[in-house]
Amino acid sequence: MCLYPKVIRNRKYMANKKNGGDIPHCNDERVKWVSVGCGKCVECRKQKARSWQVRLMEELRENKNGKFVTYTFSERELQKIDNKIDKRVKGYERDNAICTYAVRHYTERWRKKYKKTLRHWLVTELGGTNTERVHLHGIVWTDEIEDITKIWKYGKTYIGEYCSEQTVNYIIKYVNKVDEKHKEYTSKIYASKGIGANYIKRKDSKNNKYKEKETKETYTTRTGTELALPVYYRNKIYTEEEREKLWVEKLDKQKRYVCGVEIDVSKGLEEYYRVLKRKREMNRRLGYGDDSVNWEQKKYEQELRNLKREERIRKLWNTNA
Repeated sequence: MCLYPKVIRNRKYMANKKNGGDIPHCNDERVKWVSVGCGKCVECRKQKARSWQVRLMEELRENKNGKFVTYTFSERELQKIDNKIDKRVKGYERDNAICTYAVRHYTERWRKKYKKTLRHWLVTELGGTNTERVHLHGIVWTDEIEDITKIWKYGKTYIGEYCSEQTVNYIIKYVNKVDEKHKEYTSKIYASKGIGANYIKRKDSKNNKYKEKETKETYTTRTGTELALPVYYRNKIYTEEEREKLWVEKLDKQKRYVCGVEIDVSKGLEEYYRVLKRKREMNRRLGYGDDSVNWEQKKYEQELRNLKREERIRKLWNTNA
């Protein structure tokens, strides 16, 4: 559960374009409000990582030709792309914009040659060496190994000898990783549509079907580990009405969870807030974010990234001189 949750109005029960102003009847006033995570804290990042972990394992189970890859940028190619990015985009946002441009054009070149897109899941990371260049790790599903590098063209590539659940566990760490050198940097994920979608067709997904007060909302790995069912699967397995019922059932149990700690709130919220305060302190010590923006830290790191960019440009000029 998010350490900095916000409760907002459920748009379903508000007049909007989708319902044409005709607000549907509500059987339980509590469903008019929904809890939204901050997306920055340790719990939110772990949830996002676990969700992709499950979906990637399912994709590898269905498609056996996955290849672990790392894509890098040469200084020259990096600058070529950089020159095409809107100059108003600064700091870390510029690093991710460069990757967005590269991945989009890479997959377009692949589609042009093979008449179909390259199935992929990629996540960005900033380098830890002096250059601190952005690069990507991930998995691509193809048997055309030579073209993985040839069509990329922006720099060197590394292609792993095998791709398995261990590979998934390795690359997923970049989703919730806190970079000590770039604490305000948030990695960006690029993924093909429907990664892991085959789970919905498997018999195992039938175990997740809605059963009043007995619904199994977890995914079981091959080793027997129970993981939270990704939202992607929940939205496909449960109807909107069933998801509301599940939410109400959770509220009726009067249990809350903070970093895996179950708390009974039937007699008050004192214990919940006490544990929440302690876990938030832990969250800050670990370097994770929250629902606020550390403007000074972010400004400082953005300036460093801009300086690093200028340093790269000067180096290229000196090389060409």
